[in-house]
Amino acid sequence: MASRRIPLADHVADVTALLAETLGALPVPLGAAALGRVAAQELRSPLDVPAADVSQMDGYAVRAADLPAAGEEVTLPLGAMIAAGDLPGELAPGTARAIMTGAPVPAGADLVVPVEESAAGRFVPGGSDGPDGDAVSVVLTPLGTGSGRFVRPRGSATRRGDTILRVGQVLTPGRIAHLAACGAREVEARIPPRVLVLSTGSEVAPAGGDPGPGRTHDANGPGLAAALAEAGAEVVGTAAVPDDPALLLERLHAELESTDADLIVTSGGVSQGAREVVRMAAEHPEVSLAFPTLALQPGGPQGIGTLLHEGRRVPWIALPGNPVSALLSCELILRPALGAPPRRRLRLPLRLEDPARPEPSPAHLLQHRRARVLPSGQVRLVGGPGSHLVAALAAADALVAVPVGTDLLHDGDLVETILLTEGS
Repeated sequence: MASRRIPLADHVADVTALLAETLGALPVPLGAAALGRVAAQELRSPLDVPAADVSQMDGYAVRAADLPAAGEEVTLPLGAMIAAGDLPGELAPGTARAIMTGAPVPAGADLVVPVEESAAGRFVPGGSDGPDGDAVSVVLTPLGTGSGRFVRPRGSATRRGDTILRVGQVLTPGRIAHLAACGAREVEARIPPRVLVLSTGSEVAPAGGDPGPGRTHDANGPGLAAALAEAGAEVVGTAAVPDDPALLLERLHAELESTDADLIVTSGGVSQGAREVVRMAAEHPEVSLAFPTLALQPGGPQGIGTLLHEGRRVPWIALPGNPVSALLSCELILRPALGAPPRRRLRLPLRLEDPARPEPSPAHLLQHRRARVLPSGQVRLVGGPGSHLVAALAAADALVAVPVGTDLLHDGDLVETILLTEGS
């Protein structure tokens, strides 16, 4: 009897739970060291930004009640100048005070007239009739007299209590600047888990050179290492091993000894063949692996469990061996389990090469087809559904998720589209 297929979401939940203890966090100072890291905490702003009403322009803080109609000239006595960082005090009725961009607006003032709307057309410091010759009044011709003109209100950028960082967000330059503006000095960021990547198969040869008769270059090792790094992991070792369970376990222990990896990711050896090396290794007492079959194409056969190494259980995720199956399993399972930021998903109209020929899909499986998003906003499939078509995956910048229950895709169908990094 065929094994029961489990939903993708259930397996992702199992892998996430297995990896939870490997995903530590540490405080990172804001700045270059934080760039690109993934937030491990939610933060709320402890203050308003800006912390007070501030001037948007170099100009003159005034009361709207002291101004004539827009476009009419008025002469006002000048009080003391207000620079950024000053304590502004109050504005006396019937006066103006020179104010710099970013300086706090004094109590009583409700708008700023920019210097361009003064008779001098330039900044007049004012506030003194002493020997330094500062002006004691200013002539203004405001083009607008509405309250709030050229004033940035307190909290207009961020309100106290606003969420300024969510768990799982990548720390970009903009987010780092926002956190700093809200008074943060450091942030809890995820520690990249140390991952060991092994490709299995006696037919697998290292990339480069002539692999020899009956052998193939290892695409999974480099591809998975790159995908895991993109998901926030630190790849500490890659290797290829033949279909010998004793050699596989020997190599795993040796690599764990030298790298102290937090996670093992292997590809191949999990299907139903006669010599599935990971399944054979699972018969050893130090290995605890289950082999669920997912309702997924490609990527149905999977492995999940641990390897006992020097008294600690190291999580082991075993992926299928075909290159597209391995890479899509990493994308759909390991990426979310590692806490990487979720991909953007859109519903886009499908454009088939031949609109008269629908594309078949296995109705009992969640299928992911490689695709490209067109300038028109439509999405087009790239290559067929085969799990060996790595060239089509290389050319794709999206995946089309075909849900369980769908047996045909028609031209113009709205399909869930997962946006990947840019294809070629």
